[in-house]
Amino acid sequence: MRNQLWFKLTGAFALIIFIGVIVTVWLTSQGASTQFEHFMVANQMVRPTTMQAALAAWYTRNNGWENIDAALDDLVLRSSDGVMTGMFGSVMGMAANRIQVLDATGRVVADSAGAAGGAPLTTVPLEHWPVVVDGALAGELVVEGSLMGAAASDPASLVGSITRTVFVAAALAALAGLLLAAALVRQITRPLVELTHASRRIAQGDLQVHVPVKSTDEVGELTVTFNQMAATLEEQERLRRTLMADVAHELRTPLTGIQGAVEAMQDGVFPADVENLAALHNEVLLLNRLVDDLRTLANAEAGQLALAQEAVDLAELCRGQVSALHFKAAERSITLTTHCPAQTPRVYGDAQRLNQVLGNLLDNALRHTPAGGAVTVTLHVSAGELFVTVTDNGPGITTADLPHVFDRFYRGDRSRARATGGSGLGLAIARQIVEAHGGRIWVDSPPLGAERGTEFGFMLPRLHE
Repeated sequence: MRNQLWFKLTGAFALIIFIGVIVTVWLTSQGASTQFEHFMVANQMVRPTTMQAALAAWYTRNNGWENIDAALDDLVLRSSDGVMTGMFGSVMGMAANRIQVLDATGRVVADSAGAAGGAPLTTVPLEHWPVVVDGALAGELVVEGSLMGAAASDPASLVGSITRTVFVAAALAALAGLLLAAALVRQITRPLVELTHASRRIAQGDLQVHVPVKSTDEVGELTVTFNQMAATLEEQERLRRTLMADVAHELRTPLTGIQGAVEAMQDGVFPADVENLAALHNEVLLLNRLVDDLRTLANAEAGQLALAQEAVDLAELCRGQVSALHFKAAERSITLTTHCPAQTPRVYGDAQRLNQVLGNLLDNALRHTPAGGAVTVTLHVSAGELFVTVTDNGPGITTADLPHVFDRFYRGDRSRARATGGSGLGLAIARQIVEAHGGRIWVDSPPLGAERGTEFGFMLPRLHE
């Protein structure tokens, strides 16, 4: 799935913004409500109305204010809306308030900062909250410091406290954003770090490295692509080593033969007559053919195969190849036929290279078809392509060998000599030539013992004239 990383980043930023807004609004609201609705006693946020009700309930239960001084702290705790932390209180510009409970006569019966019976508070501003029981005045709650009045009389103090609240909210939101960003960055960078380490291992020659895929986003796609690249590099390295070993083996055989024959002539074992020199000449020709095949294959795989392209009549090429190999087929009592429409569209390609492909496919078919067998070349035309098939009734190709017939130096019969089996590069070259023309080549072989042996075919795009 594409753009998953974009959605993750966008979602993270949206979450950070949302958290910042919520924290800012909540802290500002709490700060404002604290300023206007609460007083503070021992870091407890107490609403005067709640404390009024608690005092009235105490008076009713105890039929008076006896022992209210000892129970004041418990009443404050029960009436509290929560603890105001020191940092939050200092941010809001709030300090601890002193409260007193007076009876109906004005005597101090409880004091948060003193003993009962002391002098009533006189330092302004003061807030007076009557305690009424059964419609009669039972006493009074006095709060030192008028919360509502202080905010109204000193707007600068209120603005300053709210500004400090917003600053703290922004700091908390920033902290939350940093934590989320750190988690997200770690999630993104961890596979990238693994890819970096894996890249270094590849640079050092370890091509068997593999990075586990942990997501389906763009980073996961990058990891999958990296693993595919590593696997391709490993396969290419294996093919390179195999090619080097195969080339060394293929070159060693004719060179060894030439060396042995020359040394035998030097030692007088074999005379340097026309017959022995002809054998040496054949070995040299075989060596030249192998080198030419290797050069052609290397150029084709590198995309540097020179093609002299023109409009080519593929049916004419098929008939020409069949005619050229007719005598060779007759020598082995093999029936060689062709089936091509009288009028066929042409293809755009290199006639010489396409002849090379046809010649290779026919040569393979004749080599593997027993005496008395048949080889058929057929040309089919479709709306956009031309299909050429070469079918024989030989023994066929085993299932194990079928996927490798277009590999370099492939020989289905390992016992075949090079003189009868070719260099093992013909089909690999044929595939490269067909693909260079924008076509496709294939092989099909039924189970061994069937009437039909093997079918090689290739497809080329037709030329619309």
